[in-house]
Amino acid sequence: MTTFFSACHAGCRTILDDKQFGNCSCCLLYTSRCKQKISCNYPILLHSRKLPKCETTRIKKKCIEGLRLILSGNEISQILSLILTYYGGSSHRPRWIAVGVGLSALSCLILALPHFIYGPGKDALALTKEYLDQTLLNMTTVPENFAICPRTDQPELCDAETKLSVSYLPLLLIFISQFVLGIGTTLYYGLGQTYLDDNTKKKNTPMLLGFTFALRTVGPAIGFLLGYACLSLYIDPKLHPVITTKDPRWLGAWWLGWIILGVTMAMFAVLIAMFPRDLPTSKDISKPDGEIPLKLDLVLQQKPPLQMEPTNQVPVETEYIPTIREFPKAMKRLLTNWLLTCNNLSAVFYILGASAYITFLAKYLEIQYSTSAAGGTVITGPISLVGIVLGFLLSGLVISKFKPGPRPLLAWNVLVGIIFVVGQILYIFLGCTNSGIRGIDLKTMEMNLTADCNADCNCAGVKYSPVCHEASMTTFFSACHAGCRTILDDKQFGNCSCLTLNEPSRIGGHFDYFSSSRAFISEQQMRPPDSQALPPISDTVKAGPCASDCKRPYLLFVLLNCVINTLGCSGKIGNVLVNYRSVEKRDKSLSQGVTLMIVSLLALIPGPIIYGAIIDSTCLIWEESCGTRGNCWFYHRDNFRFLVNISAAGFTVIGVLFDAIVCYLGKDLDLYGAAETDKRREFVREDGAAIDNADKKNEVNGNLNQRTEHSRL
Repeated sequence: MTTFFSACHAGCRTILDDKQFGNCSCCLLYTSRCKQKISCNYPILLHSRKLPKCETTRIKKKCIEGLRLILSGNEISQILSLILTYYGGSSHRPRWIAVGVGLSALSCLILALPHFIYGPGKDALALTKEYLDQTLLNMTTVPENFAICPRTDQPELCDAETKLSVSYLPLLLIFISQFVLGIGTTLYYGLGQTYLDDNTKKKNTPMLLGFTFALRTVGPAIGFLLGYACLSLYIDPKLHPVITTKDPRWLGAWWLGWIILGVTMAMFAVLIAMFPRDLPTSKDISKPDGEIPLKLDLVLQQKPPLQMEPTNQVPVETEYIPTIREFPKAMKRLLTNWLLTCNNLSAVFYILGASAYITFLAKYLEIQYSTSAAGGTVITGPISLVGIVLGFLLSGLVISKFKPGPRPLLAWNVLVGIIFVVGQILYIFLGCTNSGIRGIDLKTMEMNLTADCNADCNCAGVKYSPVCHEASMTTFFSACHAGCRTILDDKQFGNCSCLTLNEPSRIGGHFDYFSSSRAFISEQQMRPPDSQALPPISDTVKAGPCASDCKRPYLLFVLLNCVINTLGCSGKIGNVLVNYRSVEKRDKSLSQGVTLMIVSLLALIPGPIIYGAIIDSTCLIWEESCGTRGNCWFYHRDNFRFLVNISAAGFTVIGVLFDAIVCYLGKDLDLYGAAETDKRREFVREDGAAIDNADKKNEVNGNLNQRTEHSRL
């Protein structure tokens, strides 16, 4: 069971079909004929090696160079959309929300445009059966540069004629998409939650937020399922790929999900626009306690209208109409609100701590537990969803029913934050041993893929195409590095000379290729001719790396992830209530926009960049073409797991410290509108007393008038 880096590194000379290589010199049994030098004189077709290697790497490089430009679109739009949130908070909010949802739908459709403009790409087409069949039919001669085990070095096609001109149109489209998305999300999140809070009783707000957040959590679950369905399809569904979804070269139909999401959100935008400015119940029960205005209305119906003095009238709340001159003052009020600022910074560091598991969850599962990019999220996504939904629902119901004070509610946030940190540290110990690749030392980070069995194959320029020798569970860089000469079928290579009979030794979780192979050759040379021969072993390898058994740590990871998500989400409603109650009513909608802007600028945007750099630092094998570095093909699994989780735990610790400050500063917050309710009741008592005094006065005046009339008679 040996995996090779590529078919070239396995010493293969022959393509049997579109997925198998044969006649691999690095996979042959070490018999007496292996004492002689094996010549690689079996040229065969290599269907996925003829393409120009500059295309994907140059595009990736251009994308990295334009990353700041792309992300700046989201930043600029969110800052500009704060003004829209400022005005939208005092106007017809459902229509503004509908505009935001519509813009988000447009953003999704824009993201899908590059696929229709440029197509799937030549590298993706080269991994299909249609390409191989066409190549085999068109070729009447077999050029040497098509061999799995070429005799000469293969120069990279990087001259002026083969270099593809990279268009900046995809970067421009992504920039526009991010710009539009920034406006849409700011309008939706800035106005949507405040619309719900203003149209319900304050004591029921936690329960409503719990249900709202729980329903919103279904979105990522649908995204996981939709992503699984789309990524399980090849980037061009009409073609038939010769690789599986577990192959690192697999490209799924990434564009299909954006179209589905865009059309769906466009339909919801139309429905949201039909909502009234204020819900009917909110017009009749505009105060926090709905029973008081009703009783007051009954009293007014039973008593005749009174002519009250102007000085005794209850002040009527006037509608706040924002102006552009007051916008800087409103921003100053929010930015100098230390309770709101600390609460926002707490959210920033919590999101930074969770960003690795949000953005790179599929990659994390794929690298650590050998799951496919789509299949791993299908299991982890729904289970994590259950924990998140339970956390929101239970916390919302408990807070609305028992109404805990500000201090215990905010102290709970600190406690669950500490538990979340402990869970992230435990992730470090939930991993599998890295099986490694022959020729790579995981301790010294040194790589030497050339051995005696594939020295004549000139595998230096072969792309990473891992193959596995299942009998010894050894992964090779390619079929060439495994010394294979023959393609047996679409997934197997045969006649491989670099395979060993005995289980090779390991160094730090990887196979010590050189010591095992050379020692075995020496043993074969010293063995008498009449000695008992070793049992035969298969000299074939299969496409793809060798799978490792990681079921137990994977299940523990999923369960732990569910538990800490349940506890972590139970404290988020308290943070949202702090944002609502720590500002004036006129600043509520704007404060949500400011919070989203701060979280986006300091967490959502830099988070993936930070963890992307951390993950890249653990890469051992990079795709390199035309002097540029492209994708990472092989990571150091242990370093990957340690650096990602320890960094996430560090960010979360800072978030816990800010939560502790919020707990101290917010000890006197009116979370459930009790003070406002008491004020309204005081107004009602004053009105009732005024009505009773007026009735008594009218009764006395009536008696006096009756006596006067009797005296006149």
